[in-house]
Amino acid sequence: MGQLLDEAQADAEAAHDAYTAGRPRGPITGLACLDRELGGWLQPGLHILHSNSGTGKTALGWQAVTTARHPAVFVSCEMGALELLRRLTARATNTYLGRLKSGELPPAAARQLYERGVASAPHAYLVDATLAYASPDYLLEVASLAKGQGADFLLVLDSLHSWVEMLPDERASEYEAINEGLASLRLLANQLVCPVLVIAERNRSAMKDGGINAGAGSRRIEFGSESVLSLDRKGKPGPTGSVTVEMVLDKNRHGASGRTITVIFDGATQRFTEVDNG
Repeated sequence: MGQLLDEAQADAEAAHDAYTAGRPRGPITGLACLDRELGGWLQPGLHILHSNSGTGKTALGWQAVTTARHPAVFVSCEMGALELLRRLTARATNTYLGRLKSGELPPAAARQLYERGVASAPHAYLVDATLAYASPDYLLEVASLAKGQGADFLLVLDSLHSWVEMLPDERASEYEAINEGLASLRLLANQLVCPVLVIAERNRSAMKDGGINAGAGSRRIEFGSESVLSLDRKGKPGPTGSVTVEMVLDKNRHGASGRTITVIFDGATQRFTEVDNG
């Protein structure tokens, strides 16, 4: 245990420097209430995000990556790169997503909006894993290049189940593939000393109500994670299409579990914003 003293002192110095400077020690989600409940920042390790469909899981992960003030990588196994660019542009320029698809914008005007979207996320990297399997070794290589020598780094994977579906070993069952994938992602987080936010599917029985055991396929989804965050829509969309979403921290190793945080998700601009959570 004595061999850990120097490491513990270095950690205490880093914590004190961040505290006195009034800055987080590492990556954050950008939603102040959520970050505060998580201990002020996303600790290294796996963080699980799950919900029913249409609640904004991808949007939340993409927003965290594209608003980060440090290198961050988004690995998309479901949504193509161009659609993610549209969604970034919608949020960054406050342009309704539908206008970027309808053809009503002159190409030159659309190009200007896209350029503004790209410029708003200078530290973001996108891996399009819809075209080929992104192996753990490949992700480590890409993430290491993106991180460079900096201390702060975030990786978001969307989603766990779509990623493991592309495993080269077709003999593996879903249970085995998910467990293998989780072990690889946990090792990746340890190698990079960073948080890995993993978007997961829910099992059918928990599709509506969520909960800590809602992750589909394996109990290791919740047991091996630092936090488990559940999103659920509440009520009907408002006049502009925005909807209230409740975030529940079903598991939280760095704060209180069971806390509920209310946010607004505006699908038209792909933006999450906070409301007064007391």
